[in-house]
This record gives sequence, C-alpha cells and structure tokens, in this order.
Amino acid sequence: EVGVKQAERLNKNQVDLQQQKAQVDTFCRKNAQNHDSAIRDKAVQPKVKLSSVKQAEGNHPAVLMCSAYEFYPEKIKVSWLRDGEVVTTDVTSTMEMADGD
Repeated sequence: EVGVKQAERLNKNQVDLQQQKAQVDTFCRKNAQNHDSAIRDKAVQPKVKLSSVKQAEGNHPAVLMCSAYEFYPEKIKVSWLRDGEVVTTDVTSTMEMADGD
C-alpha cells in the first residue's frame, strides 16, 4: 500500500519523471551493460564427483553417479560417454538441488 502511494506521487511529477527516463538511456543502460559483461563473462568450472552407488532395488548391483558442484554460470550440460559416444539409454538425471550459493 505504501509503495502504491509512493509510485502515484512520483508519477505525478512529470519533470522529474522525464529526467529519470533520460538517465536510463545516458547512465543506467551503459552501466548495466558494463556490469553485465563483467559478471556473465566469468565462468567457474564445476567440481565433479564420480561415485559408485549400490541401489536398494533394481537389476543392477550398483550405478555410477556423477555430481557437479560450485560452477557458474548456472546452466551446464552433463553427458555420459562410452568410447567417445554419448550414452542415451539407461541414463537418469535429476533436477538441480539448491545449495544457497
């Protein structure tokens, strides 16, 4: 409720509103592009852990599990390879688990 009143008050002042709109083009966009590239161009390779895990149930005595940690940017692609070829059968993946970092 307080925010709505604040927005209404600020939007009534047309001179101030035009000045702020001009600042978006002269100041904000340029700085946003600089900050964006400074952050997005950075990358951190994932730390990878490969382990053999025994299943509680199932036909296989154990499964291979690959976990990736502490990487940036957020999106990565993980693939299993056999003799240099991507394996697509008998492969299960899980969703990202948030760690607060």
